[in-house]
Amino acid sequence: MNDATQELTANDIMKVAVSTVPSTLPLPDLERQLLTANVSGFPVVDEGKLVGIVSRSDVVSQICAEREVAKETSDFYFDESGFHESKMESFKDIADRVGERIEGLKVGDVMTSNPHTIPLNCPISEIARQIAKYRFHRLPVTDHGVLVGIVTTMDLVRLIADKRFRQV
Repeated sequence: MNDATQELTANDIMKVAVSTVPSTLPLPDLERQLLTANVSGFPVVDEGKLVGIVSRSDVVSQICAEREVAKETSDFYFDESGFHESKMESFKDIADRVGERIEGLKVGDVMTSNPHTIPLNCPISEIARQIAKYRFHRLPVTDHGVLVGIVTTMDLVRLIADKRFRQV
């Protein structure tokens, strides 16, 4: 921790054991990892490089988009009497189509690419400002472009609860 006259920084409060996922991870596997880790999102790392950030809300947004596409599309089929169209009308039909599409998507299809990051020396007051301004729930901490930690909204809540937050 910094001396009594300095504000805490990302380096003081970040988690250094950061769980990550690759962009090639299928969405059903992402959901299992989110549940297992009891988190709502992960940094996305490919070949040692931070390439994105993915959250449960990204998956929900994609499901909503897929539902709208499914409502507007038809199911076409061909049988002995010719080519036919069957409109997607029931909620079950739409849900089945959305489920099929989601099963084939990967983290890279729904993640936020080139995520906003903060440096090790970023003061917590600035971290809090960025979280509030951009409505982030997690900020990857990088050192010379390398992911070294993560700061979440829960880290800030813990600081307040522990009465460790102070401004200069």
